[in-house]
Amino acid sequence: MWLTYNKSRYSFFIMLADAVIINISIVLAYLVRFNFALPAFNFQPYLEMSVWITLGAVFFFHAYHLYSISARTKWDDQFYSVILAVTLTLMLSISLTYISANYSFPRSVFLLSWVLQIMFMLLWRYFLWKLSKRVLGVQKAVLIGDKQDAATLADELKKFPESHIEIAGLIVTENKPVDRVEKYEVLGDLTNYESILANTDLYDVAVITPSLPITIKEKIVCSCYNYGKEALLVPDLYEVLLIRANLDLIDDIPLFSVKDTNGNNDPVKRCLDVVLGSIGLIIALPIMAVLAVIIKLDSPGPIIYRQERVTKGGRVFTLYKFRTMVEDAEATTGPVFAMEDDQRATRVGKFLRKSRLDELPQLINVIKGDMSLVGPRPERPVFVERFSKEINGYDHRHRMKPGLTGVAQVAGKYDTGPREKLIFDLLYAKRNGILVDIQILLNTVKVLFMRDKAL
Repeated sequence: MWLTYNKSRYSFFIMLADAVIINISIVLAYLVRFNFALPAFNFQPYLEMSVWITLGAVFFFHAYHLYSISARTKWDDQFYSVILAVTLTLMLSISLTYISANYSFPRSVFLLSWVLQIMFMLLWRYFLWKLSKRVLGVQKAVLIGDKQDAATLADELKKFPESHIEIAGLIVTENKPVDRVEKYEVLGDLTNYESILANTDLYDVAVITPSLPITIKEKIVCSCYNYGKEALLVPDLYEVLLIRANLDLIDDIPLFSVKDTNGNNDPVKRCLDVVLGSIGLIIALPIMAVLAVIIKLDSPGPIIYRQERVTKGGRVFTLYKFRTMVEDAEATTGPVFAMEDDQRATRVGKFLRKSRLDELPQLINVIKGDMSLVGPRPERPVFVERFSKEINGYDHRHRMKPGLTGVAQVAGKYDTGPREKLIFDLLYAKRNGILVDIQILLNTVKVLFMRDKAL
């Protein structure tokens, strides 16, 4: 299908359609505002700025991944992305009128075009979303790995209907006869995976868990390639480190060069942290003052909660948050993870957590240099020690500063495990840059509206 195989052409077509919708909405807003006339005095400023408005809209839509083709996304993700991208386009348009002093661009047109853009864009994007799901259809999947890992992954896929994956069965590492693992049929073990995968009517995609040795993964991926089937790998540390590896040669020996590139943009990143962090703190100060009073009136205890966290290089620093729990909440339990419905949270604390307003004091940590705006979330020393023993490569996340937000917070959920969050953090480490940071910050605004996210 053309949706599957012509992705770049498809993305360009969507981009073109978005640009048309954005501009037609503005023209329609003019027509409604001026009784189906286009007075030159008022319409000329739009014509002069239309190119910049269009480019800005395309940039914001790209930043919210609206040109990434995936039928495995929830509609609410698309919904909030469209609304925020259109709203940022509106703010850009208003800013352009002030910069260019084109005050003849009516303010009522801005508001009306914003409403029309959201309405038309949501209808258009919903059509595309439904179409892409219809093209994808339901895919039958064979899950390959340790029987417990494979069954756990199958449970996760079944809990997420947007995956469009139906479990055809498992191929497990055990070489003794096993008919079922929990509610899933076992098709065989790794000794006969080749004959199972040769039955191409059985499955559309093979999903490989991290528990398999690299040599077995290689053979399975090659088999899927030969049979024209898709292979999906849940990445392990090794696969993540290979991302953006440079091809090198020694005589006629091809080599992948894998090295740490963190810190290459530290001065620019630090400048962005100070500037945006300071602006954010100034804007947030009135809100923080009101929250401080409410917290004090709600329950006894300090307004600001201080906690030790680990930053770059394993250094321990003091993190600031608004207090969301009762005083001495860990006096009897010791250090434990905060839970989604934590009984230790105060009434105001529950609201602060859901709205993420409890994180505002961390802007001070950003300005001080203990944290960055974007990076892995800082963890407590006791949990760092534990995860460093349990998860291979966990210490790699301390090669960069922790952040207020990060890929794990934007892409993960509230209950995403530490191993999965580590993968997200290492993916960021391989791809970080100023444009990536801006994209993550923009998407952080979106996840503030999505309750199941990890912030």
